[in-house]
Amino acid sequence: MRNRELGALLRGYREARDLTAAQVAKDVGLPAATISRLENASRTSPRSGPPHVRALCSYYGLDAHTTERLVQMAKEASQPGWWQRYNLESPTATYLDLESAAVSIKNFEASVIPGLLQTSGYAKEVIAPIRRHFSADQLEETVESRIQRQRILTGENPLIFHAVFDESILHRIIGNRDIIRDQLHHIKRLASELPNVTVQVLPYSAGSNPGLDGAFAVLDFAEDSQPTVIYAEGQLGQLYEDDLGEVDRVKRLFAGIVDVALDPDRSLSMIADQIQELS
Repeated sequence: MRNRELGALLRGYREARDLTAAQVAKDVGLPAATISRLENASRTSPRSGPPHVRALCSYYGLDAHTTERLVQMAKEASQPGWWQRYNLESPTATYLDLESAAVSIKNFEASVIPGLLQTSGYAKEVIAPIRRHFSADQLEETVESRIQRQRILTGENPLIFHAVFDESILHRIIGNRDIIRDQLHHIKRLASELPNVTVQVLPYSAGSNPGLDGAFAVLDFAEDSQPTVIYAEGQLGQLYEDDLGEVDRVKRLFAGIVDVALDPDRSLSMIADQIQELS
């Protein structure tokens, strides 16, 4: 993600000055292949990437603030993602790459608790029957990575996370009553303590509603060079879409779901009632 953002910015600064990559390479004293790698999102080394980016910023006449921001992006882009130490399926790693770079995510779920709100016990019970081909080690790594993901909710610049999920999820016993009760306690705590986390329940009383088409997530990013991405997952795999028309349609769909869902206070009250029922 950082490589793609950085590459798009550098290419934009070059094209705005009506320069070819060959011209820039010659003037700056860098191989043309280096310019190509930077602009086409190839991973660079920690030692060469940042200095090359600084040289290009100087050549393009960028101010100090912009230069430092791009150099920092180059440093981040040269480092492997935290999830790469896990034995994860490629589509999952792709999603974690996007999720880790997002500044906000809107997530609707129809069948299970959103991944960023799951406990390890709940996550294991959800993943195991879906990934029956996983070894015990791969199952444990996948569960652990799901819990590690949640650091983005409490870090230095926490993700703004707005989750809406169907009321049926509150009543579905995943694993056993203790697991689902602990899971609901966890959601209630996160939504109560973290100002960047909003939770709403889509009640049965909503009847026919915009969420009947299934689960999805809307991921927004800080850089204009990275368009909003819509993510959906199902039996046939994982789908990513950044077409502006589709993004606008799904954003309006999410707004429609929010309108018919219980407000956050009433949602937490319903969750508390279900915790009491499970107790």
